[in-house]
Amino acid sequence: MNTSQTQFFSELAAGHAGPPIPEAKRVYFQTRLRNRVFNFILKKFLEEQGKGLTKAALARRIGKTPDIVNRWLGGPGNLTIDTISDLMLGIAAEELKLTSESPLNQSPVNYRHADWIKGSDQGNRTQPSRSKSVLSAQLGSVTQGSQVPRPPAGLGLQQ
Repeated sequence: MNTSQTQFFSELAAGHAGPPIPEAKRVYFQTRLRNRVFNFILKKFLEEQGKGLTKAALARRIGKTPDIVNRWLGGPGNLTIDTISDLMLGIAAEELKLTSESPLNQSPVNYRHADWIKGSDQGNRTQPSRSKSVLSAQLGSVTQGSQVPRPPAGLGLQQ
C-alpha cells in the first residue's frame, strides 16, 4: 500500500477503536457502492434487453410506471433495497448475492484511462472502431479548407 493509500485509509485501518470516519470518506464509499449497484443492474437490463425486454415490460412486471423504471435505469440513484430486489426479479428473475471485502486488502486501481488503452493485457478490449469513411470525412473537413479557422476579430487575440 503506497503512502497516499495509507493516508486515505488511516481511519479504516485503525480498527473499531480508531477515530470517527470523516463524512467525506463515508460519502465517497456510499457513492462508490451506489455506482456499483447501478452498473450491475444496468448490465443485467442491457443483457435482457438484447433478448427483448423493454422498460415498459419491466415496469409492467414489477407494478411500476414506465417513467419510474426509466428514472431508476437512467443513472445512479439512492435505490432502496426493495427497489433493487424488484428490479433484479423483473429483469432477470434473480436475487442479488452479496459479498464484501475490505478496501485495505485491495490493489490500487486507476480508473482515469479509457478501457481500450489497456489493450490485450485485459482480455479482448480493443480501441473503439471507427469506419474509414467516418475518419476520412472528419479528416477531410480539416484538411480540405484553404485556411485554418481564426478567432473572430475584436477578442484581443493575435491572428
